[in-house]
Amino acid sequence: MTDERIKARISEMCSHFLFSYKGKDCGVDPFSETNFDMWCDEEYLKVKSIEAVMNTPLFDGKTLSEIANDIDIVSW
Repeated sequence: MTDERIKARISEMCSHFLFSYKGKDCGVDPFSETNFDMWCDEEYLKVKSIEAVMNTPLFDGKTLSEIANDIDIVSW
C-alpha cells in the first residue's frame, strides 16, 4: 500500500480508515476537510488537514506516510 493511495482514500471522507501497526489498533476518522481524528492504541489526536494526517508522527514516532507499507488494513 502506498502512502498516496492511503491519502487518497482518507481524502474521500466516506468513512473511517482502520489498520493495525505492530499489533496496535489504529485509525483515522475524516469528519471534514479540516477535522480528522487519529488514534493508535491509547494515543489520540485531532488534526486539521490531510497533510497533517499523513505527516504527524503518531505511530511509534513515525508518520502514516512512513509506515504505509507496514500496516495491515482492517477497514478500507
